[in-house]
Amino acid sequence: MLEWSEEFSIKNQHLDEQHKKFMQQIADALELTKYSGADKLQKLEKQMNDATSSAQEHFKAEETYMQHIGYPFLSKHKTLHRELVSNISMLMMELEDVDNCAQEFYGCLKNWLIDHILVEDKQIESYRNRLHDIKEIPYSLEQRTKILAERCDVENEPTHKYICLCHLKEFQVCDSLHKIMQEEGTFIRCKTCKQPLIYRDLGLDDEDNFEALAKQYFKQF
Repeated sequence: MLEWSEEFSIKNQHLDEQHKKFMQQIADALELTKYSGADKLQKLEKQMNDATSSAQEHFKAEETYMQHIGYPFLSKHKTLHRELVSNISMLMMELEDVDNCAQEFYGCLKNWLIDHILVEDKQIESYRNRLHDIKEIPYSLEQRTKILAERCDVENEPTHKYICLCHLKEFQVCDSLHKIMQEEGTFIRCKTCKQPLIYRDLGLDDEDNFEALAKQYFKQF
């Protein structure tokens, strides 16, 4: 389970608190998958009802906030919101196999966290800060890698060397994130020098002409 990090914040205290509550509901859903008591069905139904109620309250508040800041992807976001409620409603019609349904309910909430809250919702802050315009990933390298680790075996992936403007500093970027950054033209900043991390092309290495090398690496920024 991912734990709450300030990097997940969209800089709206009310919405952040609702996201924290949702993460606790995911933890409760995970615990229920391991529960074997006779009242498991009742507990599952309660969790589903609570999640639906909380989601609807949160979506209303979030959509109001997006409208207030003029978020251009509001319509798409509303569609995604309706999908979660629809998915939970469909699960509530399949309660005959309570163990399987509990697993699917947990999976549904976890996928929502990874795909929506940590990606789509984070874009709201990116838009407000104009990070979206320059294709900056609104996470540190460490946090974005942790999020990817929920879906990918990053520990066993090949890595790629990236550099910033810090002296003799290199970053090992997992293959999944490297592909995202290269294919989508996005970047992550170094927490120290605040400059973008740039893929180290060994073909450009030239210690005798560092100024020309630096211009080549950072010309797009």
